[in-house]
Amino acid sequence: MTLDDFKFLDEKKQTEVLLDQGVLLSDRIYKNFTILLYQVEKFYVEVYYNTTYKVLQGMRCFEDDEALQPYLESIDISSLYK
Repeated sequence: MTLDDFKFLDEKKQTEVLLDQGVLLSDRIYKNFTILLYQVEKFYVEVYYNTTYKVLQGMRCFEDDEALQPYLESIDISSLYK
């Protein structure tokens, strides 16, 4: 599946793809959102969950590694130095 294929799916199908094929890489808190980062094949999907209203607020899809910047500081790579 490509990023364009994913974008053309409706939200229900996108959610199914994330659950079936996605790998949860990380999460972070931003204001009143929990943002979950998934990888699906060669692209990434951020899922925005509004913690105030307890609803899925939206998704953002991207292939650009620059958009991973907010997650890089939270990844523990200390085991790689042993």
